[in-house]
Amino acid sequence: MINKMIHEELEKMLNESFIMSDDRFKFKQRVLNSSFYNYDAFTTEFDTDITESDIIVSWTISFWLNQMGIENFVVDVENVEGTFNMQMYDLHTDEIKQKIAKNIQDFEWKFVINDVQLIKGSSLYITDLDFDFKNKTCTVTF
Repeated sequence: MINKMIHEELEKMLNESFIMSDDRFKFKQRVLNSSFYNYDAFTTEFDTDITESDIIVSWTISFWLNQMGIENFVVDVENVEGTFNMQMYDLHTDEIKQKIAKNIQDFEWKFVINDVQLIKGSSLYITDLDFDFKNKTCTVTF
């Protein structure tokens, strides 16, 4: 009876998944000229346009492992830092009235990660960042 219980517990432990993460799986990647949507300048005098950006993304990857191999992997974005350049246009004349560099960290972001595929023999890098100010989301595409 005791041997059967020990054997069952051992079988459970061998089939359980665990997460493996490591500082070596932490990355920083520079992404130029992301997309920006729904920025509200809180003024009725100007129209705004975000023309360029220089964003650094800190992201990690971890693996769900079990006794048989890799069950899954998880990609998380920890934060973004950097700037985006905003131009303010006169509503009537379309003349640029002001250029402002804004800090992306002045906004609180929820990160949405599109499907990520880790394919043998290929690379895994961020290709696009889409910032939606209205929904406070940053969609990350690999």
